[in-house]
Amino acid sequence: MKNFRLGLRLLLRQPFNTAVEMFGLAAGFAVCFLLTAFVYYSFSYDRDVPQRERVFVIKHRLNFIPQPQWMEYTPFALREVALRSGLPLQASVWWPSKALLNQNGALREIDITAVDPAFEQIAGLHALQGDLRQALATPDGLALTRQAALQLLGTSQALGRTVIVNQQVLQVRAILPDRPSASTMQFGALVGIGSTLWSEKERQQVLSNWMGIAGRIYVKTDANPQALQKALQDVIDKAPWDNLATPEMKAALAARKMVDIGLGPLSEAYFDRSVANTMGAGPRGDMRMVLALGLAGLLILLLAVVNHINLATVRTFGRQREIAMRRVLGASTRQLLVQFMAEAMLLSTAAAALGLLLAWLLLPLASELLQRPLDGVFTPLAAGAGLLFGAVVGALSGWYPGWLANGVDMRATLAQRSGETSGGAWLRRALTALQFAAAIGMGSIALAILWQTQFATSASPGFDPAPLLTAELPVDVNDPAGRAFRDALTQLPGVTGVADSSDLPGRDDHTGTRGSMTVKRNDGSDVGISVHWISASFFQVYGLQPPVGRLFDPRIEQAASKGEESVLLNQAAVRALGWASAREAVGKRIYGTQTRIVGVAPDLRWETLRDPVQPIMYSLSTNSRLLTVRVQGPTDAVEQAMLNTWQRYFPTRPPVVRHAASYYAQAYADDVRLAHLLACATAVVLVLAAFGIYVLAAHSVQRRAREIVLRKLHGAGRAAIAALVGREFALLMAVAALIALPPAWLAIARYLAPFAERSPLGGWAPLVALGLMLIVVTAATARHTWSAMRIAPAQALRQ
Repeated sequence: MKNFRLGLRLLLRQPFNTAVEMFGLAAGFAVCFLLTAFVYYSFSYDRDVPQRERVFVIKHRLNFIPQPQWMEYTPFALREVALRSGLPLQASVWWPSKALLNQNGALREIDITAVDPAFEQIAGLHALQGDLRQALATPDGLALTRQAALQLLGTSQALGRTVIVNQQVLQVRAILPDRPSASTMQFGALVGIGSTLWSEKERQQVLSNWMGIAGRIYVKTDANPQALQKALQDVIDKAPWDNLATPEMKAALAARKMVDIGLGPLSEAYFDRSVANTMGAGPRGDMRMVLALGLAGLLILLLAVVNHINLATVRTFGRQREIAMRRVLGASTRQLLVQFMAEAMLLSTAAAALGLLLAWLLLPLASELLQRPLDGVFTPLAAGAGLLFGAVVGALSGWYPGWLANGVDMRATLAQRSGETSGGAWLRRALTALQFAAAIGMGSIALAILWQTQFATSASPGFDPAPLLTAELPVDVNDPAGRAFRDALTQLPGVTGVADSSDLPGRDDHTGTRGSMTVKRNDGSDVGISVHWISASFFQVYGLQPPVGRLFDPRIEQAASKGEESVLLNQAAVRALGWASAREAVGKRIYGTQTRIVGVAPDLRWETLRDPVQPIMYSLSTNSRLLTVRVQGPTDAVEQAMLNTWQRYFPTRPPVVRHAASYYAQAYADDVRLAHLLACATAVVLVLAAFGIYVLAAHSVQRRAREIVLRKLHGAGRAAIAALVGREFALLMAVAALIALPPAWLAIARYLAPFAERSPLGGWAPLVALGLMLIVVTAATARHTWSAMRIAPAQALRQ
């Protein structure tokens, strides 16, 4: 305790240096705590499920489509196959759907999930109130989480209450704990698959369907997963999928199966990138990105500790006489080492406490940037672990200054001849160069991502999105309500056109297939082409004209022969099908079909800049759910009118009305968040480096004061003195640039590689980051450089 009291007095003796060290360490601890919390959160997914390594999700992949992708939404017919496999297992469907809740006559759309009674044991669920098994086994049973009960019924004490869902009376028979946010099994309301919400015919149609993909199938087993996978694969090889395959499709498959079956362990579900962005997948993580962010947090803390060690080393050299006197008076090596470690532990623990406070204050910002709710990870145990970690960091970082104190030459110090050793100076410079290199590298990558994202979001999609609004209907336009809504939009003031389509430019349909189909080239071979189903007025609403031929025209298409279909191709599709030019393709039929090419459509960017323009064929839609509205003048009034119209035709459904440009912004949202995250981390590193350089510059001027005076006496001018002071940091910057720039360029090149078009500024990002670092170094050393230029010879020689 005596050492800590003495350390506190010594730290308070130099309040500015102490504040610089403490706030630098606190910033490092705060960033490290937040990113470590994110890593912990990411690896804690589905930990609430007991024996989660025994729980699997059945996956399937359709190899007969041009762009096959694994999906967790699987035909429910495989559930019965698993149960009849003879293997010891439990199986349950996961069937999420929309339902209408009647609250005192007002209809409200809610999410409801149907599962087998076995799901209780598979997911390890335990009811807070009531009996979950009874709720899932009874046709009128309903189980709610506490949060869902509050939202739907206004109280968490809802056991025994009745609700009307889809005109059926259900009784709340179980109240469940709220689902943890780190779970791939998210639900609020559960019913059994035998629920009265569906007729027996509807239920059997879904459960025995080989073609539908209404939800997931969870299996819990002690058997070998490969044995179960083989049993499922053997059955699906004989399923109706095979009847869909033409001889050409089977030839294109070669040795592949029509449909592949896989088992995804629940313990790895969150990091399963093979199903990311597919139907019902929900948020999924990238393990490489998570680990990279965790390492970035540790790196920033390391840089903060390096800064602390550098400044503590400077303080140690300023206390050489005190150390020498203590050794003369009998202080042992152990006592000196303990004293310096106590000072460092005191400072580091206080910085850790301040860092925890900063992390807590920055938690909303971090949750927004990382798109994960991190508030649950800050527990008393985590805070205690953080403080303990701070103490350990202090003990380790205090060892080096203590070792330097032990090596102080008592006679030279008392004779005022001691100073920093050559080895100590080189170590300090190396640590400083490491700080500079980290700032340059992180800044380079952050700038490159930010510039590329700005370039991508501002790149022309092939049309002007400003006057376009979109609506995502809950029914297709052939439904009476959908047709009436579409017709009502055409009558709104300011609306000059309405078109429907199966997809919208920039919108991710989360299927992974991009609506592809196999089409024959002119030579009879097969090629995969994306197909977009649009109404005849689609291109007119988007304000576009055909480069060659004509676009769809309602009058012409209606008068055309019923046996012939008109399509449009883009330029890439013309080349993919084997025509040398667009003019050559117009008027021709696609090989082996009655499909005639009536025109070449302008190139639209349906995906992001990460994807080159794909071969696209446009066909006339019949059952689209997406509308595009062209507006003349300001869009705000029309948008509000569309919302009001929506409430008339779909009062129970939440409106989905958006600006057309919002889909592109959403597609790059992750890139924007990553750029902002790296910018914040770079800012922290730059601040650490700036404060560290400020104190080190002061130490450098003080250490070389006599040399500066002697140079002045020999005629050196102010420019020469400024060059002398800045030479050390210029050399450190050069070393840091050599360390940071090559990896930064490689990392930027790897990030930009998938983009079909790239920002011309991307390659300049490392040089700009280097320039910013030079400005920071110049600003941080300017005051002490000016002091060195104005130092009085008489005063310096007297010290």
